[in-house]
Amino acid sequence: MSSLLFHPPFANLEVLCDQLFRTVWHFLPMVEQLESVVFTYSGEDIDSINIEDIIQNPQEYISKDFDPAICHYTKRFTGKISLKRGENKPDRIVGLKGIIVWDSSDSASVSAAQAMADSVGADVVLASPNLVQQETLEIIRFAYSLWPQSDLESMVENSYKNFLDHLKRWQGKSVSVFGNGPSLGHVIESQLRPKGEIRGVCNSTIGDQKALEYLKPELLFCGDPVQHCGVSLYAGNFRRSLERALMDDSRVLFTQLGYVPYFREVTPPEYHDRIVGIGNDIRADFNLDLKAEYVTAATANIFTMLVLPVAFTISRCVDIYGCDGMPFKSATKPWSHVEENDYMSKMSVTHRVHKAFWKRNYEEEYWAYSQDLIQILDAAESKGCQVQVRTPSYVPALATRYKP
Repeated sequence: MSSLLFHPPFANLEVLCDQLFRTVWHFLPMVEQLESVVFTYSGEDIDSINIEDIIQNPQEYISKDFDPAICHYTKRFTGKISLKRGENKPDRIVGLKGIIVWDSSDSASVSAAQAMADSVGADVVLASPNLVQQETLEIIRFAYSLWPQSDLESMVENSYKNFLDHLKRWQGKSVSVFGNGPSLGHVIESQLRPKGEIRGVCNSTIGDQKALEYLKPELLFCGDPVQHCGVSLYAGNFRRSLERALMDDSRVLFTQLGYVPYFREVTPPEYHDRIVGIGNDIRADFNLDLKAEYVTAATANIFTMLVLPVAFTISRCVDIYGCDGMPFKSATKPWSHVEENDYMSKMSVTHRVHKAFWKRNYEEEYWAYSQDLIQILDAAESKGCQVQVRTPSYVPALATRYKP
């Protein structure tokens, strides 16, 4: 059993509740491994704060920007969360595993956290939503350190077994995969008939009922730590859309391995064998045969990290739609999407909840994505795969393969 300590002390109820509800979601699959979660508090109103009341009546305290479904899970943390007055005292916490630095704006405070951690052999996790771009990912990675090694191995083995079981009915069939760029809307509105016998969609398209009804995909892909596995209202709505999409028992979700327990927490048990996680690591070459080695190359884009490795494992004939990209001179903003205004409106809540996540170099990301596509498509064609891009694209590797 492990304990957590949050640092620095909280100054008011609002920031305390912000971190408390993030903690409920981030450590939900690991709650049985938690002995205690310790929050220290420096505000003068500490005597008026009742942690147990927050846990038992979360709807009165949770931010409107957070997924309200988190309220359903707070009671599982009953007896595990405590509020202490004054400064942090790590030597008094039994089994302290990690110190979560929820505000890293003060370098002296961060140094103090590291010194406390060193004194008791704990880890330090920098997880300031306003300053750490991958705050959610850093917390989830740390959360897995609470699990026994045997549980981690079992999760990998279970996903690999499920992958092979599903692969049997797809192997060798042609595949069409769809990005969620504006041209996806043209495919649906024009009633274009994709040739692929198996079809795959990703990210926000999972919540697009019109697209699902027309394309009838069997493969669903997602893997964003903030928009899919985060605490925001947008992420919660995505997970509810995912649950609705999985009501069709022909569909299988592919996601990053670490997100599998979170998606299983919010879906019925009968769906769990259709939620398949794939690990990734940093490597020089793309892996296009997941049967032989069950890991993909770590990239920053869902298409190169998951969609295409799965598609090429299934088939030697892959068509690509809806990956419009943008002119390089425009690569100073996020991707364009079908129903752009509606999408950006819904996603704006993630900018408030995960402020640092959006402090990104989009030119660098777009360049890396373009280079990754050159490498993965060249590698696939060198192995005898046929790749055809069916909608126009600004991305060089796709534009040269455009065959309407």
